[in-house]
Formats: sequence, structure tokens, C-alpha cells
Amino acid sequence: MTPSRALAASAALLVVTAATTTAHADPTSAWEADLFAGYGQLAFPTVDTTNVSWSNGGPAVALSAAYRGPHFTHPFVDLSYIPILSSGRDVSTTTPGGAVESAFVRNSSWAWGLAIGPGWDVEWLRIRVGIGLYDIFVRTEIEGRSDTATQLSLGFLAGLGAMVWRAEPFAVGIEARLVALQHPIAGIYQTMWSVGVSGRWDFSRK
Repeated sequence: MTPSRALAASAALLVVTAATTTAHADPTSAWEADLFAGYGQLAFPTVDTTNVSWSNGGPAVALSAAYRGPHFTHPFVDLSYIPILSSGRDVSTTTPGGAVESAFVRNSSWAWGLAIGPGWDVEWLRIRVGIGLYDIFVRTEIEGRSDTATQLSLGFLAGLGAMVWRAEPFAVGIEARLVALQHPIAGIYQTMWSVGVSGRWDFSRK
């Protein structure tokens, strides 16, 4: 499936979900804003850390909006910042005069994503799946110089959360998220996980 067809199918599903939710709206319907903050890093493929001094992930953040109707299905839009991997290592460089010197190289990668899809609320449990576009950034820094490359990729989002505290119109819980990046030919080539705290605010109720 091409990215355009996949996004069109997801948008159609989102419209149908929203239409169904609106058609059955009652006083419990609400527009909500969600904020997620946690830690995340690369899950697949496994990174060889033999030749690096250190490697880690970083802070993950997501902001989403959803329409929650009387039944357990809700459409949502999700904007996220996803850390992939940061690492550092010592390398040898040759100066114009032929001398060999040691330099420290820092590599970092992250992504900005925009996804849409349906979600489901069953009591305190929340499940979300989505599809969207993810802009991947890869930066290399050495001796004060940096070079950054970007790549736009189709991605899939899966989220599982639990609202452990609720005092309407607010709720706070824990959430785990997984993003998988899709190559047009090779299929899924990279996944990233993140775990953290999520908060919900019903900013408009009917």
C-alpha cells in the first residue's frame, strides 16, 4: 500500500468514526486535549554499541486532541516528538599536514510525527492506533561542525494507557507508545518505544 492510499484509508476511517460518534452524541460527549511526556528510544533494529562511548534515548512528548462520544470509540489527532538514538564515540582524523588526531563524534536522531486514527476507552483502559507521516532527522557533530539529513516516512502508531486518577474534567495516567516506520518496498524497518505519564483535559463538553 502506498503512503497516499494508506493515509486516505486512515482519514476515511477517522471521518466514519467521528460521524458515528457525533450521531450518537449525548451529555457525556467531550472534546479533549491530551499531553504525554516520558522517555523513549530506538527499539528495532538493535544498535551495536561496541564502538561507542555511550548511547541512549531521550525525552518523548506528544500532544493530541480527540472527540470522545457516548460509546468507547474516539477519533484522535496526534502530534509527537520521538527520540530515536543519541551516541558518541572517539575517532581518528588526519590533519592537512598528515598528523593523526583524535576527535569526538556525536550522532543523534529524532522524529516529528503527525498521526490520525481511532481510539477505544474501556473503563480505565485506553487503546489507540494510528497512521501518519514522520519526519526523521539525523545529525552528526564533530569538531564544532554539524550536518543534518532528513527523511519523510510513513509510520504507524500504537498506544496503550491506563487512567489511574480521574477527577472530571481531568485525568492522569501512564502510557506506553510504539511507532513503526514503513519503507515502501522493504516494509517495517525501524521501531521506537516510549513510556511515560499522560494527562487528559476535557476542554469542551456537550
